[in-house]
Amino acid sequence: MRVLLTGAAGYAGRGIAAILSAAHHVRSLDIREAPMAAESVIGSIADLDVCRAALMEMDAAVLCHMAPNPTGYATPVQAIDVNVKGTANLYHCAVEQGLTRIVLISSTGVLPKAPGATAVPGDGPYNFHHSLYVLTKIMQEDIARFYHETHGVSTVILRPGWIVYDEDFTTKYGAKMERYDTGLIDPRDIGAAAAGALALPAPGLEAIDLGQDDSGFDVTTARERLGWAPRYRFTGLPRG
Repeated sequence: MRVLLTGAAGYAGRGIAAILSAAHHVRSLDIREAPMAAESVIGSIADLDVCRAALMEMDAAVLCHMAPNPTGYATPVQAIDVNVKGTANLYHCAVEQGLTRIVLISSTGVLPKAPGATAVPGDGPYNFHHSLYVLTKIMQEDIARFYHETHGVSTVILRPGWIVYDEDFTTKYGAKMERYDTGLIDPRDIGAAAAGALALPAPGLEAIDLGQDDSGFDVTTARERLGWAPRYRFTGLPRG
């Protein structure tokens, strides 16, 4: 399958690209070249024409783009331009080109604060008390629902937690994890879930929460629908 991966040069995208590339031809769309992808389109997803070019001759898309926010977004401008406008651009171009299969990387941050709670895409209940970042993720899920209901675009929404590589335990902003947290997930486990989502027959619109066994998130759907379980368990980090 020919798969467009947005954000493929980023912190999470590199790990996702490494997994997807084992079975698919991966084209990157990012503001810089992605070494793990077979080919790269360099540009901004806020540009509709860039999105059109990136999606040409693709069979599916995995959307993993995110505006940088090392200390939280100071204003909504970049967050909305990249996370929301960019997502809408890609769905619009997918409809133009007849592409009907998308995997959207959202976040467990959208979920209400209750053990085992989940949310229906575009309906919720959502966590509107968290951050501007989470708000943009909620808006991405709204976009996915709109294009599913109006144009039949199938989307599997994956909701991972705190994304960190298992080897060095360093976050995308350079902070070193000192102790295990139940919300941790390795980007390569997200890549494995994305590969499983791409293989689903006619998924329609569905959301799948991803996490460790002790995370408090309901990972039953991930196991049943995707045959997924986290490979990276962060055993090198102290517990307690």
